[in-house]
Amino acid sequence: MNKYKIVEIFNSIEGEGKRSGQLATFIRTVGCNLRCTYCDTEYALSEKDCEYTELTADEVVSKLNPHYRKVTLTGGEPLFHPNIKELISKICSLGYEVNVETNGSIRVAPFRVADNIFFTIDYKLPSSGMESRMNKDAFAELRKEDVVKFVIGTKEDCAKTIDIVRELQSRYDKDIPEIYLSAVSGKMSHADIVEFMKENKELSDAKIQLQMHKIIWPDIDKGV
Repeated sequence: MNKYKIVEIFNSIEGEGKRSGQLATFIRTVGCNLRCTYCDTEYALSEKDCEYTELTADEVVSKLNPHYRKVTLTGGEPLFHPNIKELISKICSLGYEVNVETNGSIRVAPFRVADNIFFTIDYKLPSSGMESRMNKDAFAELRKEDVVKFVIGTKEDCAKTIDIVRELQSRYDKDIPEIYLSAVSGKMSHADIVEFMKENKELSDAKIQLQMHKIIWPDIDKGV
């Protein structure tokens, strides 16, 4: 029976993205195949650097809150975790709406196991140091209900964001995934992001996200 290396399972609000402000159960797996310069979950990057618990799929779902009906699978990089498709399928089969947060380096189509799942995929811009690891096939597999997130830290990141949004608009036409923009803390301000949106017609339907959980719990890193 497969077991999953889980850093934490907790109930909180979604701090960003299309479910921002809504209650969900979060499942954080161990391990990531990227090393972004601005990573805010370094405690989940590798097995040797963190504490985790090995749980079966049944043990994981037993910890889900039945009242929320929303689950966010995150990491690390959850799609990097062995046999994660089985766990995703199990959660979806129970009727939860599942948000998979993924880093743009792994194709998402093999993990789209049901209608009640969507992907929040992060395009790693130049300042992340990981842009070369982006998998264009992953972005080509998205649907209207999915999200593409850009975390912006420099003017170069801004220019690249416009390039990628144009590509998405050309590919998807009216069925473009939702676009969210956020700032790298200490590098760009939220006001900078708003001005960037105002200056580019390609971003007329994009949304800014503020990481609400960090505003509510500024001194807490885990479990929020």
